[in-house]
Amino acid sequence: MIPPPCSAAAGVATGILILVLGLPGTALAEVEPTPQSCGPLQIRDLTGVSGIEFTHDRGTTGDKHLAETMGGGLAWLDFDNDGWLDLYLVQSGPFPPDGSAAAANRLFRNLGDGRFEDVTERSGAGDRGCGQGTAAADADGDGDIDLYVTNFGPDVLLVNDGAGHFEPAGSRSGLGLDGWSSSAAWADADGDGDLDLYVTRYVEYDPQADIFCGDPQTGRRRYCDPSIFVGASDRLYRNEGGGRFVDVSAVAGILPADGRGLGVVFTDLDEDRWPDLYVANDLNINLLFRNRGDGSFEDLSLISGMGVNREGRPEAGMGLAVGDVNGDLLPDLAVTNFDVETNTLYRNLGEMAFEDISTPSGFGLPSFNQLAFGIAMIDLEADGDLDFYIANGHIFEEPHRENVLYRQRDQVLLGDGAGRFQELRCSFLDERSTAARGLAIADVDNDGVVELAIQENGGPFRLLGIDEIGVSWLGAELRGHGANSHGTGGRVLLKGTKGQQVQWLVAGDSYQSSRDPRALFAIRDAEKQVRVEVMWPGGGLQEFIDPPSGRYLVIYEPRGS
Repeated sequence: MIPPPCSAAAGVATGILILVLGLPGTALAEVEPTPQSCGPLQIRDLTGVSGIEFTHDRGTTGDKHLAETMGGGLAWLDFDNDGWLDLYLVQSGPFPPDGSAAAANRLFRNLGDGRFEDVTERSGAGDRGCGQGTAAADADGDGDIDLYVTNFGPDVLLVNDGAGHFEPAGSRSGLGLDGWSSSAAWADADGDGDLDLYVTRYVEYDPQADIFCGDPQTGRRRYCDPSIFVGASDRLYRNEGGGRFVDVSAVAGILPADGRGLGVVFTDLDEDRWPDLYVANDLNINLLFRNRGDGSFEDLSLISGMGVNREGRPEAGMGLAVGDVNGDLLPDLAVTNFDVETNTLYRNLGEMAFEDISTPSGFGLPSFNQLAFGIAMIDLEADGDLDFYIANGHIFEEPHRENVLYRQRDQVLLGDGAGRFQELRCSFLDERSTAARGLAIADVDNDGVVELAIQENGGPFRLLGIDEIGVSWLGAELRGHGANSHGTGGRVLLKGTKGQQVQWLVAGDSYQSSRDPRALFAIRDAEKQVRVEVMWPGGGLQEFIDPPSGRYLVIYEPRGS
């Protein structure tokens, strides 16, 4: 498929090159699925017409290994640079892992008309480890998106050669961490222009230990509670260039980060232009590391208010999402948790102080009987403020508590722009129960409306679409001039007469997943003029007055910034 046409943009500062991606002008499928009403939303299940056929295999053996319950993640990436986002799905496969073909991850190429084709074999992307998650970014600074895959067993960095083919980086890279990794995230943590890598690790787990959990009288096994296992230490890798990485966990100050890590995100939380680090831990306090600006980090987990909930208790954190929920242009942070805990929403008060507003905001209570993993902050209503889509599902087939189910419905929380949320209930959501894990959003057909990719543990993949709402929109795709070729860690701000919207570009968030790397904004009704402001990871600032709407602006970083 030929990518959308490009042309020079109008209303741009002299000397700055911007390209505009036009609309594809193609239907999503030969036969459109019927939209389902969900309050103000119209949702379509696009899985069947997309051509994506994938069922996650958790590797159930009957021995009830905990690792069977925790995969799998997914990632959106344009691996062949044709202007369309492709999809990478992580498979777990037999457990303990045996490297068989059944464990191969799958890569689906976007054909540009809403359909995808499986290109796993010819792309070389089918890693056969016991997959957990993945994080997509330009690891080697050559302009092509690579994939870091977290496994139970050795992780792998799949390097994109720019011609649509991936090769494992090998031991020379300094990566390939063994053990049980979960989520990963990329950012330029030390300011040298290339992307560094943080990997969360869950617990120390030996499949040969044969620990029995269950009913001793009947011998019936059940999955062990994670609390009986020792947490594994996370890792921070500094990018040395040339495809090589060095473990700097100790010197950077992130050890001992052994809190049963499941989720991680890099973003600038204190507006000093350095990416800070937040880790969601299972049963231990969550971790907040402030970037000192020299490649090292200060642990502010407790003093910031983000290590525990409002009652001062640690929770069982899974997935993470960053966004501005109340319009003050500061990054707030949401965490998904275990059942009978509620999910947690931390409001950014500035200067690395945060307040748990889960209860007064209405965000927390709807999740009380749910166990949440994947999460996305997303403007579902196209009204200029953020909503939430949350993917739920238990790890225990027979949960311990009454009124808690194994397969659970997804949840939608609609925001009012002032930091308050209300759950949206409808039959489309209530009638679809799964054991969901990974969740990642993307604008699959470049029409300004995002789709949601959701992966079930031991179940089929789903692709959901929100019907076009008919409002104006504007997107931004960053192109850095150095090794950080996609502006990972940048901030895009949309200024209008009716208000402002902001998005932070991250590589790795939600649960074991990577979202669309671009910024996307709905333009409020009656806006007379908008401005787009780009803050680059290195500190450079650009502003564009009244750019054309209904397009993705491809914005190039100025030399010398």
